[in-house]
Formats: sequence, structure tokens, C-alpha cells
Amino acid sequence: MSWFNPYKRFRFGGTNFRWSNWGLHLDMDLGISESPTPLQATRDWVVFILGSVLCGLAMLVIEPWLLSAKGGFGPTILQAAHPVAAGVALLMALIVCVFIGATAGRILKSPNKGLVVIGIGIGWLAWRLQGIETIAYNGTLKPVAIETLVWSVLMFGITILVYMVAGPLRYVQSRESKVGTNPLGEINWDHWASSPAAAKLMAAGLCAIPVAGFFAASPMRGQAVAAVTMAGVVVGLVGRLVAPHIQPVLLTTAMMLAGALTQWGISFMVPADELPVIFAQGQLPHLLYPMPIDWAAGALMGVPWGLYAGNAFLHHEDDDGQVAQAA
Repeated sequence: MSWFNPYKRFRFGGTNFRWSNWGLHLDMDLGISESPTPLQATRDWVVFILGSVLCGLAMLVIEPWLLSAKGGFGPTILQAAHPVAAGVALLMALIVCVFIGATAGRILKSPNKGLVVIGIGIGWLAWRLQGIETIAYNGTLKPVAIETLVWSVLMFGITILVYMVAGPLRYVQSRESKVGTNPLGEINWDHWASSPAAAKLMAAGLCAIPVAGFFAASPMRGQAVAAVTMAGVVVGLVGRLVAPHIQPVLLTTAMMLAGALTQWGISFMVPADELPVIFAQGQLPHLLYPMPIDWAAGALMGVPWGLYAGNAFLHHEDDDGQVAQAA
């Protein structure tokens, strides 16, 4: 039995609940076509802003642990004076952020919003750290690619946890269920990891490479974070269009893997001893401007917005020939 497939109903305290491995859902939850009341909208904004601020503060607390031997902060864990302590501090901060983001996503009934809350917190820290110039003059590129790869693993865990707590995206189209294929006759999504649609999501992550390279015109911290955020928007948009019947759990991880592979490949083309000169001459490939933490923040902030944008292009044709919008 697939991990995400079982569906069960039960009652507790006079309320109907439905449990799937995506999370716990009340039968009385608002449908996706229902608009929130002004009070609900105000509450949602308060939750979103408060969660973002709390995640930002949780990440800023660990900034002193990222102090490097050269006196600057960051931009990678491996550049820190005490990498092990910095790694542990980052992991603890991420645990706090995941708790906050997952809770916010559950209240807001959207894992996407929970991921954005976490991404804003990480982006807040990323914006304050040093950039590629620190690597160019005091480091090498291969450790940067390795750290981005580690972030890919963290990204996978973060996304899974948020989806399990907050529940699935409600606007993802269900395929037409055949009799007997679904115990409740409600949901028939493509499998999040083993279906052909999952492979399409992984391929969509490659879209981040040209977009990040185009927008990362300078090594300025704000522009680097913005560049990978725009790349995340494109990844989310493409992923939504090519795989409309799957929960997009893998998209953020796919984008991070694309960034790691790009950094790893470029590290073989740029000699380590010539790195300072190449950077000083402005000839360093622009894809190296975003740091690992930038890719993480951009994936978490950009991909959800791209998924929302993709809804505007999707339509679903019913059996009777009528066309209904997906979102």
C-alpha cells in the first residue's frame, strides 16, 4: 500500500474528520470556490505576516554562528569559523521555522503559504550574509555545490513535513476515478513520487538554470535572492502546466538539485587559482552569484507563486464536454 494512498473517516467530539497521509481535514472546511469573509481574510493576513516575522527572527538568531574566520558572516556553512556549530544552529532554526510554517499552512489551509512563510525567514537571513565575493577570494566552488546539494535534502524534508501538516493543495485536479479505484471516490491524483508526472516535475526544475542566470546580473545580495525567486516562479509555473494532476511536492527539491548540479559543473570550468582574477574582471558566470541559502529561499518563495500563476492557464474538460477552470 502506498504511503500516501489510504483514506479513512472517523468522528471525534461530534465532528466529521477525514484522514489521509497528507494531513487531517475537517469535512466542514471551506471549498476552494468559497471566498473568505473579511474577518477570515484579516486573520489569514495576520497569521501569514506573524509567521514570516517569527521565521525571520528564528533565522537571524543563528547569524553569529555563521561568522567566518575572515570576520564576515557567511555566506555558507562551510565558510563559518566553526562549521559543525553553524550546521547545528541552522538545523535547529529550520526545525523552528518548519513548525511555524507548517502551523501557518494548516491555519491557512495551504501548504504553499506555509512554504512561503519559511522561505521569507530564510531569505531574510540570506539577504544579510556575504556573497560570492567571499568564495572568490577565500574559498573554492565545489564546497558551495555540495552545500546546495545538502540544502536539496533539507528542502525535501521541509516540503514533506509542511504538506503532511497543512494538507494537500486543494486546487490540484483529480483525475476521473474509475469505479473501485478509490475507496471514497474523491481523489485520484498521480503518485507524488513514482508516477510519470513526478518525473516531469523533476525535469521542470531545470527551468531554474536559464532564469536564474538571466536575472542574476550582479552579485548584490538582494539581486541574487530575487533572481532565484524568479527562477522558482518559472519552475512552479512550468511544473503546474506539465503535471496538473499531482501534488507538487518535488518541485522545490528539483530546483535545488538543478542549482547544485549547475554549480558543480561550473566548478570544473573555473580554475580555483584563477577565481579571484575572474571575479575581479567581472567574468564569473552569473549562475554562481546565488549562494546555497539563496537557492533555498528562492525555491520556497518562488515555486508556490508559480503554482498559483499556473492555475490561470489550466482548464479541465468534464465528461459531458463542459470546461471548468482548475483553480
